[in-house]
Amino acid sequence: MSSLAELQLPSGEDPRTVLIVWIRTKRGKLDAYLARAVSRRRRLLNLTVVTGTLAASLTAAPALGGKPVADWLTVTFGLTSPAWRLLCAAALLCSLTATIATQLVKSHNVDEHVSRAQAARAGLEVLEVGLVSRSIDYADAAEECSSCIKDTGFVDGL
Repeated sequence: MSSLAELQLPSGEDPRTVLIVWIRTKRGKLDAYLARAVSRRRRLLNLTVVTGTLAASLTAAPALGGKPVADWLTVTFGLTSPAWRLLCAAALLCSLTATIATQLVKSHNVDEHVSRAQAARAGLEVLEVGLVSRSIDYADAAEECSSCIKDTGFVDGL
């Protein structure tokens, strides 16, 4: 059952029951999507914070301590190249990673998609409660279901 238009009512089957099953299926798919999307968003945001902070930390030592600190790091770690070069290269990689992670969140509209999926899930939950309690009739519920999920095409299999 992928869309309301495809609902085929078996003879004698209560349309409310079929619609409730359909709503529960859609809510399950939204739950699965939200679990993935929220987790992905959290990982990308954490990556942004950690790598951005690390980039600033890596450049702080030579920036604040100057040549004496850079020379000390070079000698202490037995580096063949000046320490400031390695620190700057590592800071560059961290900064680049933070920028890419930030852009991935923005370019994939993760926040907007999560908000729309949460709203659709909440709407379907309200409809399910209304159908189960018989406080909403079938025709209104079916129409409202369509409007709840119309903007969730980004969710796989919905």
